[in-house]
Amino acid sequence: MQFSWDYFIKTFPVIAAKLPVTLSLTLISAGFSLVIGTVMALINYYKVPGLTQFLKAWSSFIRGTPAVTQMFFFYYGLATVSAIILNMSPVVAVAIVMSLNMSAFVAESVRAALISVDEGQKEAALSLGMSNFQVITRIVIPQAVRVALPPLFNDMINLFKMSSLAFLVGIRDVMGASRIESAASFRFFECYAIVMVIYWLFTIVLTFLQKRLEKRCNAIYE
Repeated sequence: MQFSWDYFIKTFPVIAAKLPVTLSLTLISAGFSLVIGTVMALINYYKVPGLTQFLKAWSSFIRGTPAVTQMFFFYYGLATVSAIILNMSPVVAVAIVMSLNMSAFVAESVRAALISVDEGQKEAALSLGMSNFQVITRIVIPQAVRVALPPLFNDMINLFKMSSLAFLVGIRDVMGASRIESAASFRFFECYAIVMVIYWLFTIVLTFLQKRLEKRCNAIYE
């Protein structure tokens, strides 16, 4: 069958109608992964005994295994030994897996940003009588945010694309809607082309926001 633009245009809003589900998963997971990743980064930054070694092993495991494997292991594997996971909503399960997966990458982005702050500035602040908390909140974090923004936005873009795996556990997101539509019409080419266009357009929007925010942050130091 030849590519049908009429079907593409007619079906685009049907599949795009599930975009809120995809965005909800992305935003919820982004929030939790940022919190978890920041805590992990601070633990590694201050080299907390015991926890630092554990988090390094955890991060290596998460970064070294596919997200789809982690999702199946959590939703189908652990469900056989945990009643909580067995009765868990697919949306909650996917959000947990996405948050834990991306937190390992966020932790590295935040840790690299913290390390980038010159030690001399921290020592000077301490010599002026600032507490460690004041040094972190007034000296380190403002500068680290500017450095961390580009990789964090890249992490969010990857998280948005990772949400396409949610249909594997029965969630009717953009990918799930395209699978249903293509199975009914056998127009696989058009349906999956719609999904690719949706993800591509949203990635362009995120990249645009990243550049605008990065420019505003850099303007402070000019």
